[in-house]
Amino acid sequence: MPVPKPKKEIGPDGKSVYSIRFWCRRNAERFNEYQTGFRTQREAIEWAEQRKKEIKGNRGGHIKTTVSQYLDRWMDIKDGKLAPSTAAGYEVNVRHIKEYIGSVGLRELSMLDVQEMADKLRTRKENRLKAKSVQYIIRTLHAALNYAVKAELVPKNVANSIEILPDTSEEAFTPVVLEPEQLEQLLHLLREQDHPIYPAVLLAGMRGLRRGECLALAWTDVDMEAEVAGVKQTYQKVKKKAIHKKVKTEDSERPVPLDGDLIKELYRLQEMNTKRGVIQKYVCEIDGYLPDPSHFSRRLKDFQKANKLPVCRFHDLRHTFGENEILSGTDIDTLKRLMGHSKLSTTSDLYLHTNVSRLRKGATNLDNLVRIDPLRKALEDEAKKEKASADCAKTVPEIKITAPRGAASQSRNIMKRRTAPTL
Repeated sequence: MPVPKPKKEIGPDGKSVYSIRFWCRRNAERFNEYQTGFRTQREAIEWAEQRKKEIKGNRGGHIKTTVSQYLDRWMDIKDGKLAPSTAAGYEVNVRHIKEYIGSVGLRELSMLDVQEMADKLRTRKENRLKAKSVQYIIRTLHAALNYAVKAELVPKNVANSIEILPDTSEEAFTPVVLEPEQLEQLLHLLREQDHPIYPAVLLAGMRGLRRGECLALAWTDVDMEAEVAGVKQTYQKVKKKAIHKKVKTEDSERPVPLDGDLIKELYRLQEMNTKRGVIQKYVCEIDGYLPDPSHFSRRLKDFQKANKLPVCRFHDLRHTFGENEILSGTDIDTLKRLMGHSKLSTTSDLYLHTNVSRLRKGATNLDNLVRIDPLRKALEDEAKKEKASADCAKTVPEIKITAPRGAASQSRNIMKRRTAPTL
């Protein structure tokens, strides 16, 4: 519908100006837009046409909506559609976003505003965030602005191509991977003390289960005869509310072999519960309840410190399993299935690219074939010859000829007769 014809008026300075008024709807309510002070009719018509486009594209005048107001509305729309842990993470991220750009108009928000926010979150003196945390915040804002683009509230997503300052060497996190002997010592001490976190540490360290998977594993998921467990659920607490839900991906839902010492330990734990008259639904229950996952991790650290063991996060036990499997010769595809990764690249990045022992072994294979130092080559060739001679001597049987009794004296008499002079 075309805009109406502007009206000619007398301005405050006594000169002629044009005004224009048009009607439109917002949320089923009819309202009008009015502006005056235009020097020409064309100026008034151009303003009205542009304003109508803005109102139509912004669903009824949301051009004045701030980033903070939009994010509140977006979170209301997302309520009930996100996993509880994801929703809790979004809430934290939205608070950070509001702190820096909440007062900026939604349509006025620029890529520079978002970039400056990301830089400040990484460089501020107090409560400085690591690169991964800032990246998560930007991803949340990106998701919110994607929805705004679909709703035609903004023309484009200005959270694209934001550069995150990398972590410094002091900030970079490296997981603590236990050596096989250290894991064995940890398990032995937990077992000796009949510690309540022993079953979960056993499952994480020996089969690579995630913390939530350990806690959600029910005895009905364990087939003792077939010696296999089915990982189907995960357990977490969000805002003090216990939540059981299906594992995140199809690959995470997997069978886990329990043969060897592990199945024997599960049998032993069942027998102990039977003797004590304890009926458990979940393998890792403590006093009839599943513990808070975060408290569970703290108990592990407290135990390690009290027993002067290497301190690690609970999730590091999963990394320990992965590293030890690679060192023992497990191929990367099998490890992917054991770990429940959805992508082979995830397993490769975590347990191949960072495995220095494996890389060193691969790099020295060529060194053993191509020897640059002539002296080293000569010494190794000589050593090989000596070894070959020694091996050959060992393989040749010693032949020992034993003359029969009296043979020696008979031989001497014959020799005397041959050499005696003829008379």
